[in-house]
Amino acid sequence: MSFKTDRLAALFPDVYAARERDSLLHQVLDALAAELVNSDAAVKDLLKSHWIDYAGGGGLDGLGALLGVVRRRLPDGTPEGDETFRPLLKSTVLSFIGGGTVEGIKGAVRAALGLPYDLDLFAKQIAGPGGAVNRGISDLVAGLDRLVQIEEFSPKTEVVLGSALPTPIGSTATLDVNFATVEPVVPRIEWTFTQGGGRHLSLVRQDSGAGIVSRDEFVVPEGSTLLLAGEGATGFSASIGTTDVSSWFVDLAGSLPPALPEVPAGGSRWVFSAVRAGEFGFAAYDSGDTFDAAAFTVRMAWVRYQPLTFDVVVPYFVEAAVRRILAGTGYENRFRVFKGLSLDAIQKVVDDKRAAGVRGMVQYSLSLPGESSEKTPWEEHAVVERFSATAEHRHAETHDTFEDLLVGALSSALETHDASEHFAIGGVFDVAVSDGSFGFQ
Repeated sequence: MSFKTDRLAALFPDVYAARERDSLLHQVLDALAAELVNSDAAVKDLLKSHWIDYAGGGGLDGLGALLGVVRRRLPDGTPEGDETFRPLLKSTVLSFIGGGTVEGIKGAVRAALGLPYDLDLFAKQIAGPGGAVNRGISDLVAGLDRLVQIEEFSPKTEVVLGSALPTPIGSTATLDVNFATVEPVVPRIEWTFTQGGGRHLSLVRQDSGAGIVSRDEFVVPEGSTLLLAGEGATGFSASIGTTDVSSWFVDLAGSLPPALPEVPAGGSRWVFSAVRAGEFGFAAYDSGDTFDAAAFTVRMAWVRYQPLTFDVVVPYFVEAAVRRILAGTGYENRFRVFKGLSLDAIQKVVDDKRAAGVRGMVQYSLSLPGESSEKTPWEEHAVVERFSATAEHRHAETHDTFEDLLVGALSSALETHDASEHFAIGGVFDVAVSDGSFGFQ
């Protein structure tokens, strides 16, 4: 007999003997009261089913439907029970507070991959009631936390090209750069001279006035590429092929050391100049230098960190990555990966959890040789790097022909030491004859 039976029996006059337990009326009232008690219990259970801590079965499924969360499935296809679905549902509620938080996105992606949503709650569950979180659990939780990483400001490589044709006074190329970025970055510049040698080089960022210039004696041979790179004065480098030519550059003030200008967050203008052609005071006949006006091309590249973006890095082989984390923790047989969504669906999970106005992109990571879906216990996919070289020596004789022209002034001094004698004979030629006995004494 319940209190409801007493209340029903009190409604009848004493003449009906409703309070007598052996009476037929009392038994009817008791049966009716039992049904009312069961109805009250059902109503109370219905009210409790609106709370995650008390709901179960279909009630939990209904709450999960409100949050867009369904029961995960084990590898054999059976759905998970209330004991694991309830913590997942409770931790999912936190992702709706504030929206777009780093931990909320990481938790949602982990849940989509079949991993625990809340790692702190997972550590307490695996430790058990009153249990302490030991080193094995800490290592396991730290490893699971590293599986899903978020990198803010997605990197993107930007390239700007320019060219200059020769003019009587030199060659100049101007590059306008205007890309949104969160921090300045030093570019990598390839300066190629397609015609003529490059002399009196200068690179100036007009908005800041920063830049570098080359020394008067420096020349980039025709067909060569000057590579400029390095951050700051200590990291600056300039090279032509394998030859380091950093010492041939100074800053605009003419002092050392030089430094490449940075690509700023806003717009900027870059001016590349080769002012004059070869000069007789510096150019040498045996250096390969030419006296043609220079024509060149410029390729400027840098990594831009995009604002309002982030990358979510997830493992491509989830189960293999988890096996690697579980190894040596002592919990190899106590942790199970649920059947998660396909990797193609992870992008939609990120889109649903990100904050408004922010773009998130999913990237996949692979750790070799431990992570592979095709690896069997007797197979190893180790990556081995091997370097081999074949050296061939040849002795060659060069019979080059050179023509040399020597131009000079030739002069010589001539001295004459001639001696002459003169003999005079006096006489009258018309009286004395030479063939007679007459003489000229």
